[in-house]
Amino acid sequence: MEDEDPQASLIHVLHAIRLVTSCEAASCTLFIWDYILTFSMEVDLVWKSKWNFIKGLYLFQRYLPFIDTLWRVLHVQTGGSLTKSACRNLYYSTGVMMAVGIAASEMILTIRTWAVWNRNKYLSIILPTLYVLVWGSCVIIVCIFLNSITFSDPPYTGLKGCFLTQANKDLVIVWVQLIAWDTLVLVLMLVPGVQAYQYGGNTSLIKVIYRDGVIYYLYLFILSLINIVLIETFPVS
Repeated sequence: MEDEDPQASLIHVLHAIRLVTSCEAASCTLFIWDYILTFSMEVDLVWKSKWNFIKGLYLFQRYLPFIDTLWRVLHVQTGGSLTKSACRNLYYSTGVMMAVGIAASEMILTIRTWAVWNRNKYLSIILPTLYVLVWGSCVIIVCIFLNSITFSDPPYTGLKGCFLTQANKDLVIVWVQLIAWDTLVLVLMLVPGVQAYQYGGNTSLIKVIYRDGVIYYLYLFILSLINIVLIETFPVS
């Protein structure tokens, strides 16, 4: 079998980079749109409430994407010529922050699930243990992935941003683990949710806690699948 033409290979890589860039730009747009829509509720329900661990955790994961996602995308796409060292440092730092941010968001979901189970003593041990195992391994995998990333100079003058040329695909494991964890949380949410429906619980409360929890799971499931597809599509190894 003949080797692939270098020019065709370069075009394939550029198409993949454009796909990833477009997805990142779309995610930033959705993030800003969601922030604008929910800002007034955040002020009323969060900012005016008393400080506690949950409030601090919420604000941390709420505003971290302004740095690890929005700023990085804008900096990479609109910045001048970035050196390979600068690109590596940028991707490593924001990658770790994104992993920590996702873990913080999942912690909020996990705590809510624990609360729905009336702080069950068994789940008080099982959930934290599994959480540490799952997200501890995810952070390690992310760091290994980030260490595998290499950059090269742009193939032609005028190409802005970072030109990623090599990375392993271990990041797929993180998204698979995220799907597995969210599935576990969904099942734990559905059990008391079904019981609440059977016993005629408060309809409004049920909709807020259980219905929104299922919708959130479906959103994360689709998001994880999209990330898996993008990782498998990207032509670097």
